[in-house]
Amino acid sequence: MQNNSTTPRYIIIIIILSWALYNIWPTIKYNNLTNDEKENLLSEGKLEKLESNIIRQGLDLKGGMYIVLEADIPTLIKNLATNRNDNFDKVFEAALAQFNTDQNQSFFEIFKKEISLSKIKLARHYHEYGSNPEEIISALQNESEDAINRVLEILQNRVDQFGVSEPTIQKQGNYRILVELAGVQNSNRARALLQSTALLEFYLVKNNAETSEILNQLDDLIKNTVNKEELQELSSNISTNNNDKLNIDNNDNNVTTVDDIFGETIDNDKDSTGNNTDLLSDSPIQALIDFVPGGMVVNNKNFYTLKKLISKNTVQEKLRSVSGTFLFSNESEIIPSLGKEKYYQLFYLEDKPELTGGVVEKAKANLGSLGGGNAGLPVVSLDMNAEGSKAWSRITGSNIGERIAIVLDGKVHMAPNIREKIPGGRTQIEGFADLNEAKDIAIILRAGALPAPINIIEERTVGPSLGADSIRYGKKSIAIALTLVFIFMFIYYKLSGAIANFALIWNILIILAVLASLGATLTLPGIAGLILTVGMCIDSNVIIFERIREELNKGKTPKSAIESGYNRAITTIIDANLTTVIASLVLYQFGTGPIKGFATVLFWGIMISMFTAVYITRTIFYTLTKKSINKLSI
Repeated sequence: MQNNSTTPRYIIIIIILSWALYNIWPTIKYNNLTNDEKENLLSEGKLEKLESNIIRQGLDLKGGMYIVLEADIPTLIKNLATNRNDNFDKVFEAALAQFNTDQNQSFFEIFKKEISLSKIKLARHYHEYGSNPEEIISALQNESEDAINRVLEILQNRVDQFGVSEPTIQKQGNYRILVELAGVQNSNRARALLQSTALLEFYLVKNNAETSEILNQLDDLIKNTVNKEELQELSSNISTNNNDKLNIDNNDNNVTTVDDIFGETIDNDKDSTGNNTDLLSDSPIQALIDFVPGGMVVNNKNFYTLKKLISKNTVQEKLRSVSGTFLFSNESEIIPSLGKEKYYQLFYLEDKPELTGGVVEKAKANLGSLGGGNAGLPVVSLDMNAEGSKAWSRITGSNIGERIAIVLDGKVHMAPNIREKIPGGRTQIEGFADLNEAKDIAIILRAGALPAPINIIEERTVGPSLGADSIRYGKKSIAIALTLVFIFMFIYYKLSGAIANFALIWNILIILAVLASLGATLTLPGIAGLILTVGMCIDSNVIIFERIREELNKGKTPKSAIESGYNRAITTIIDANLTTVIASLVLYQFGTGPIKGFATVLFWGIMISMFTAVYITRTIFYTLTKKSINKLSI
């Protein structure tokens, strides 16, 4: 070995150690920041950049949310059906009821059994999926499996845009999905982001004459089909405004009547005592509605009563026959002319949307610009693709003067008048509670709508204090392990043991630097992997030192003993570590969450331990033996 042969080795070692310090420094800096310093960096816009370079912590260290979701497959199957009628609904409800009480059978088995017992033809409702029940059921099963895979992809896209580091999103069983969101403490916002189907639709609002006619028809229908006892029960919860809602006999010109809204008077007066039962008996639907300039509103107290009446099968059949549907506004609000109570807006729409959110290409949340009616308010700006722009241009061009409702997840966010043709495929949604809600809706629209509703069946929140305890105990365990190893190596191998301890410290630092540079997440099992790596690194040094001792016992000089010891030990070290590396790769490929975190640390720990044990310590020994020495401290 020539005297200058260690120079290239030291250059390589210095470069690697410098790189390690550079990558690990942001983590050291971040962990030493006070809350005030973090606030200052946040105001300067530097905190996010610093956080992007630190070692990320998993759910068990940082705290966050653990959620198990289940796809609502029955609802998906129901939504896929066409030409639905009462017979189909009865069969479906029977299958659903049995499925809810007996989860051991799949919904498809139960549904197929109910279909065979009934006289309905499945092909009538699922003609796109085949011509016989066996073929259709098989196709629906494939559709449900595909829906789960799409749900996984969509949730991944949503969470990525939400800004959660290294989330765990994996399939669990056939229809369940496990989600772990490290660092998320706003559970309500996370739940809304995960569960929202975000189905965006654009419906034309029916004109006043059609609305007036359907209200009268529905009132007559309910009076003839709903018994008085049920009406009396419903009436116990309704609220009436001080102004007569149906035919207001008042000389005050500021009072709005049905004539003002729909052009005709519905002569169904409330009696002098304001009896709610009589109101519902005479006008079951309209008794629950207040008519204001611009449309219809429903008192919060009447909201569920009206929904119950509208959801009746006879009412829904009637609405389907006239191609109409009723939807409510996204949130209730105070109507100044009606007092201090809150009201939902009610809209009578075409039953099929003119356009859906599938054409949305871009969705961005921001605050409304100055000069507009939504100045300073949170809005979501939409850009449509070529197909959507063309359809939007046609819809707005042929319906100037009409209202179009922008519906998100079955709730109307706004229903503006179409003033002119919009050729660019651009529009805005407003009516959000705050900018965060607008941002979440924009994320969901960009990521896509869920093909099936999903329900949360298990949820756990890991507090940051619990994570802090895990970190504290993890640090303590590493410190104890290192101390015991340092003492053993120094006592048993003397100066050579000190060299091995030096290499071990750099081994840990380089592993942490690799984790930081890769953006990997450190979990509690990852800390366990780090401790295991300490043992693996020392194990390599023990093999080398024992081989050197054997060579010294044969009478070789220290320099020759070191050379022979490393040459003989290298094969054993590679063989021993190679099996562990293969195991870690298998764990990483097929494991999830904590297991993947353990595998990541273990893989890099083994690779780096071979570098430090074989390369760094060997270089130090070469330096010590440049001059001939008679005795080696080992």
